[in-house]
Amino acid sequence: MTKNLTSSVDFYFNIIKVGFYFLSLFIIVQSYSVNSHEIRPAIADIRVQQDEILIELELNMEIFLADIDASASTNTDLAVNASQYDRIRALDPNILAKIFKQNFNKFIGMVTIKTNTRPLTLKLISINVEDAPDLSLPRYSRLILAANVESGDNEVSLGWDQKLGPLIVRQIGSEGVSQEKLYTGYLKPGQISGPIRRLGSNPMSVGKTVLDYIDLGITHIFPKGLDHILFVLGLFFFSHKFSPLAWQITLFTIAHTVTLALASLDLISLPSSIIEPLIALSICYVAIENILQKQMGFLRLVVIFIFGLLHGLGFASVLGEIGLGQARFITSLIGFNIGVEIGQLGVIVVAYCAVGFWFGHRHYYRSLLQIPASIVIAIIGGWWFLERIMPFI
Repeated sequence: MTKNLTSSVDFYFNIIKVGFYFLSLFIIVQSYSVNSHEIRPAIADIRVQQDEILIELELNMEIFLADIDASASTNTDLAVNASQYDRIRALDPNILAKIFKQNFNKFIGMVTIKTNTRPLTLKLISINVEDAPDLSLPRYSRLILAANVESGDNEVSLGWDQKLGPLIVRQIGSEGVSQEKLYTGYLKPGQISGPIRRLGSNPMSVGKTVLDYIDLGITHIFPKGLDHILFVLGLFFFSHKFSPLAWQITLFTIAHTVTLALASLDLISLPSSIIEPLIALSICYVAIENILQKQMGFLRLVVIFIFGLLHGLGFASVLGEIGLGQARFITSLIGFNIGVEIGQLGVIVVAYCAVGFWFGHRHYYRSLLQIPASIVIAIIGGWWFLERIMPFI
């Protein structure tokens, strides 16, 4: 009977392993499209002058032209009109600019801009389409838009249709204007900005700033931070016991907080071409060590701290896109970091409820769950590492 039980366990173990291998293959294929065609927020730099509003808008124009709903998709390959997007993406920059001009009225109809007294009408001043030959990557275009304002138009609100996705709005001030009085906001799809004053005399409240950046930090982990999710899962699968996980998460948090702050202050900087492959390598490393080691050693803690420093530089790239003013630096940084921690703890809670609580103390936990899951994570991390260094080989 014992022999039959052992055979049954081996049979189900092999089924689980095969399932994990197919799952890893599926995720690898999907991860390529996510990394290559991820939908990033557009950025609107707005300057409110005495008689005119100027907006420099950086966006993925092909998303609009292909009629992709950027609020319902995280990458263009998974969108309904993915093939149309790819066709438009391959167009010459001059042809793309011409097509956009023909559809400008439709585009501007999706943009909301109004003052405290009336709605405004934007006109297109110029368009510059990036000449990007690599069709596997998104291309970004820059528009200069303008609208006339009157003496009574003391504040402006800006936003656009949710189909165009999230929007980062940054107010640009004249020389001598305090940065703390300028508006900066991350708008969810369809959201309208707070009032942007002509002189920026009323910035967002501290509470609103913190809440906005908490939301941004959570979003950066889920759904957009698949690499960070896998790293945290790699830490989780090392041991079902609380103490090893607590030590790892604490060191990782301290490390990425340090580099997040230093990078946001422009005190340290590394190009993404170095950071991104190393983050992928960190995922692969912790997963392989899960397979080879049963007890936590000092070296693992040191390595996790070093990898935490790298992940902090990756987090900083998000804040770098928004362009924090020095006066709201602390509140924004704290909010973003809280959001990141909420996202990471959410991953751990879900993993524990799904796996750790039910199977963590079972004798087959390591052979049936810990090792197969770590193999999948190592495969994905290794694939991402190779994918991210290939353009430089």
